[in-house]
Amino acid sequence: MEAEVIRLRRELTKLPGRNIVSKTKVPEPPTFAGSENKMHLHNWLSQIALYCSVSGIISDDQKIICALTCLRAPASTYMKSYYDKVQAGLSVGSWGDFAQELKNIYGQRDNKEEAKKELTVLWVNKDLARKNFVKYTERYRTLARIVNYSDEVHIDKIKEVISNELRNVLVIYEIINQSPKTWNDYLKLLMQAYKALHPDKTQGAIFGPEAIGEKSGGKKDPDAMEIDEIQKKKGKSL
Repeated sequence: MEAEVIRLRRELTKLPGRNIVSKTKVPEPPTFAGSENKMHLHNWLSQIALYCSVSGIISDDQKIICALTCLRAPASTYMKSYYDKVQAGLSVGSWGDFAQELKNIYGQRDNKEEAKKELTVLWVNKDLARKNFVKYTERYRTLARIVNYSDEVHIDKIKEVISNELRNVLVIYEIINQSPKTWNDYLKLLMQAYKALHPDKTQGAIFGPEAIGEKSGGKKDPDAMEIDEIQKKKGKSL
């Protein structure tokens, strides 16, 4: 697996526009996991941009692939469509669109009133909650941390929009009086159930060192996608 990660990074250096003569050294950018991340999205994107600039990574495809190697679940799961394009040997689009899609979920809101308005819309968005619960959860977490509503309010609103299958999962916890008391724990329980019910929709995809245990004491990230799948595409290279 480690050899595959190294090969992927070598493929990145072969792409047109890569300046391999740069003598400026800059640490590899940090990872970004999404709503649970301590680093704000704006700062992370700045780190990615700085690393790409110094490393001679100038095309949009290169920048996005570089960023994808640093995403971790649940953010990597939310951006799964980009990993799918990489595996298919397709262009991943513009850097601006990539960054904006992340900002739509993880971007800092200007004030609490704006966050409240967005959260109010999310409270009645059954379509999103039932078709893409990963996206719904990540957006909800980002907004809920800004406002000061009680856990009871959040839990009641979330329960109104989730699917019947997730409601059924909650029944046993309610019967034994073990339902989560905080909105964040409530969402974590629902996400665990959603992953079990829909593994095809929640498979993460990362290419970074954590996938091979470099930063986790040899333990493979359970959300990692096998990198050698990328190499199976005939006549394709990243």
